[in-house]
Amino acid sequence: MSTEAASLAEAVAAAIDYLREMFELTVEPTGNGGAIVTIHGLEIGDKWNPNVIDLTFEIAFNYPFAPIYPYYTLTELSRTDGGGWPSGLQRIDWRGALWTQVSLRATRWNPQMDTAAGAAFQVQQWFRRA
Repeated sequence: MSTEAASLAEAVAAAIDYLREMFELTVEPTGNGGAIVTIHGLEIGDKWNPNVIDLTFEIAFNYPFAPIYPYYTLTELSRTDGGGWPSGLQRIDWRGALWTQVSLRATRWNPQMDTAAGAAFQVQQWFRRA
């Protein structure tokens, strides 16, 4: 077992393993069983410049019983159609840097069905529809 895996809660480690099957990731354990995860190269569609971002979020120590929220990207985004930002986006200071926060909350999170990978795909789809 790697040092990283030993410091993560079992469900968090399993979620990260599943994410790695679909995405290139960077993982930073939080020290309490959770992890800060960054998905690299997430395509968000032609409505955005740039249309590929890194998406960062925390998988909390009590996952899957806590939904993943919010999401972040260091990228400053603009609309390719000149339109304004949807209300779910705002620029904030987080972890000592200026990030774009994506505020998409899972209002009906079901720990038996919902996954970290599913949450990432929902963010991707939201950008494509926004």
